[in-house]
Amino acid sequence: MQEYKDQYYNHFSKKRGAIPPTFNRDENFMMRFKTQLPHYEYDENSLTVIYFKEGIGDLIIKNKKVKVNGNKFIVSNPNYGWEYINKNEDYIDVLSFAISDDLIAKFNFFAFASEEQLLSVPLEKIEQKSFFLEKIYTADHYPSGRLLKEIHRQSCTANYDFLDPQELTIEVLQAIYKDQFKAYIMADTISAAKSSTKIEVLKRLLLAYEYIHDNIEHKITIEDLSQVAALSEYHLYNSFKKVFGKTPHQYINGLKMRKAKQYLLVGHHTASEIAMLLDFPDLPSFSKLFKKTYGSSPTSFVA
Repeated sequence: MQEYKDQYYNHFSKKRGAIPPTFNRDENFMMRFKTQLPHYEYDENSLTVIYFKEGIGDLIIKNKKVKVNGNKFIVSNPNYGWEYINKNEDYIDVLSFAISDDLIAKFNFFAFASEEQLLSVPLEKIEQKSFFLEKIYTADHYPSGRLLKEIHRQSCTANYDFLDPQELTIEVLQAIYKDQFKAYIMADTISAAKSSTKIEVLKRLLLAYEYIHDNIEHKITIEDLSQVAALSEYHLYNSFKKVFGKTPHQYINGLKMRKAKQYLLVGHHTASEIAMLLDFPDLPSFSKLFKKTYGSSPTSFVA
């Protein structure tokens, strides 16, 4: 079992220390630590990925302050710099990557080159791009976040010593690129003249998306989502439908049905209990929607 309390461990160098390292753009860092880090600043930064398993604090990126807490992650594009502040000096449990310009340039070539280019000039590089949507993400709701969570779990085991840091970094990069390409495709469906406006609307829709997933066992209204996303109800409804292919109500009901199916397959709850857990007004309304979704009633589904 690996321990990181009051230590900073870089998996690339295999070195531990009582003080955080000084990041630079020529080296790769894959850090694990559980410390009372009060402050850290990285000017003219390399691409940085930070997963907070536990703890709180403030991240300042592009002069905007965002609060971070447990099970959240953020990606910071290169060049802009960022600052972390932990005023209460509470313990934070973190997995973070600071990825060198050289590794990113190689990865960019792999991500954007054609198959012919990959074979004809395999050692080519594409310089750094400011590509990622910089917002706080809940790890459980995105494949890249779930991967970071799993790597964090593995980092607490004895097996971690045998895992290659460069391979893990490439896996994380691939997962993040895949998620973010999907995000840009989603943003392109939004009705707005400027790309920057589309991205801002998407960021706000993702707040609503995460709110739905975090509160699926409660009643969720379009008014709730409007307040969370800071969008008018009409703007939220119209944009959500374009991005996710369903209205907010349809999306919520679909997620409730998937959750209900999981409950039934586990077998610890009755249909009546599941209807109550998912905040349906009564068993008949729950059963009707379940049958419409899966073609059988909840009781027949597991019979």
